[in-house]
Amino acid sequence: MTSPQPDDLTARLIEADKPADVVHAGAACLAGMLDGFGWVTSRHSLERRESVRREVLQLDKSKWNRSGHLIKFTVTSLTVFDDDLGRWRRANPELTVRRPESVESIVCASSFLDTPGQHFVVLTRPDERRARLEQFAAHLRGTALPWFASTATPEQIARTAPDSLLTGWGFAQDLIEFLVSTGHHPQARALWKRVQEHQPAHQQAFAAGRAMAGTRERPRWHTPEALGWSASVLDLL
Repeated sequence: MTSPQPDDLTARLIEADKPADVVHAGAACLAGMLDGFGWVTSRHSLERRESVRREVLQLDKSKWNRSGHLIKFTVTSLTVFDDDLGRWRRANPELTVRRPESVESIVCASSFLDTPGQHFVVLTRPDERRARLEQFAAHLRGTALPWFASTATPEQIARTAPDSLLTGWGFAQDLIEFLVSTGHHPQARALWKRVQEHQPAHQQAFAAGRAMAGTRERPRWHTPEALGWSASVLDLL
């Protein structure tokens, strides 16, 4: 099956009337404006796959959408998955805490609603739709795409990972596991050092997590204790 051409997508975007049709056409057009992304209707997301890595922009349509009154959708979250990481976690359960199967391959995630600037695009008026999408695409290229790039190169993650991922309840543990799974142990240790400097208030929880590792007890995913537990794994490598 061939993908719709840009002119066909633009025509669909302008001619669509039902909110669902406008959102689908708009999302497909937006994907075409972002390098390598495609519109995945079943997951309501824009996704870019490079080998085993999958980057996801999750979309949400407004419950207030009405033809002629309001048609808009919002980018709600950013997520990175890695198939090899999922396989590594399944093969090495002793090196990772338990997590839901649906996120076995997760590298990191963030709410896009917490980033500065625009989170949604309004496509109510047919004659304005293309221009509004182009403006929104430019915003995503300056915000979402650099966020994805910050974890795309394992050799640089310890330096480039955003501070927002390094909180006690963030994705530092997942990033450390990703680096361990790819054999980048010095980077994993450097990231752990950065986490400790960034989260001095959690030192007691980190120590508790290390103690849990010593008794083969597993902490909950996304807790400061889980970070300390992961640090204990680094001691064995």
